[in-house]
Amino acid sequence: MRILVINPFGETEFHGRENLEKIKRPDTEFDMVNIGDVYPLKNNQFLYFRYMCTDGTLERVMKAEKERYDAVFISCNLDIGLYEARSLVDIPVTATLESAALLAYAMGTKYSLITVDEQNGRIQEMMLRQYGLEGKLASHRPIGIDANDLYPEKTPEDAVYQKVIEVSKKCVEEDGAEVIIPGCTLIGSLLTHRIDQAMESIGVPILDGMITGFKMAEMMADLCKLAGLPPVSRRGYFQFPPKQDMDTLREFLNR
Repeated sequence: MRILVINPFGETEFHGRENLEKIKRPDTEFDMVNIGDVYPLKNNQFLYFRYMCTDGTLERVMKAEKERYDAVFISCNLDIGLYEARSLVDIPVTATLESAALLAYAMGTKYSLITVDEQNGRIQEMMLRQYGLEGKLASHRPIGIDANDLYPEKTPEDAVYQKVIEVSKKCVEEDGAEVIIPGCTLIGSLLTHRIDQAMESIGVPILDGMITGFKMAEMMADLCKLAGLPPVSRRGYFQFPPKQDMDTLREFLNR
């Protein structure tokens, strides 16, 4: 099995590849790419930035299908271009927040998001409503560290870790959360790197969307290849665009 992991921004999560290597199946190969050639920022946490990095992400998803990857995983808690991608390719496409929230529904009655700031948390709440998965959301609490500053060269890992643990404990003790979802892959990657210590400190499961999204991609690829299921239903929301219009648009864009 071959999976493409796309970071829909101009960087890659520290500890990300190391974490995925530990949990992938022995027969799974994966590549990690970012879109730094068309989107220079190391974050996409604001609405305009989210919009601007979507096109580059979708182009990379379509290229992955041509390169015969079995699935694509979009590694960012804003699930950049997830629904659009599913309407463009015939291979499974998974993403971070959706997969983590789906698993949180199976693991507890309430979950909380740990986000970088208030606005980013509101965006993810909007996404959860779109997914129909907001019913068990207990809270979202920001850590107050900008996504650009989560990289080790900006803020020491220990400082980020301690702040995340502090905020997560409040979600559990004050909001009733039974599961914690890191609201940024940079946070999730750090927690997964210290998963035993982190869960002992917080006292509940931590669902890093990088881990859940990657494993969801493996599972969906198996369902397509072995069970004969399609990646999505083509009746309704995920219909392909009309071929003539798609060809006209692609020619106009010289792609």
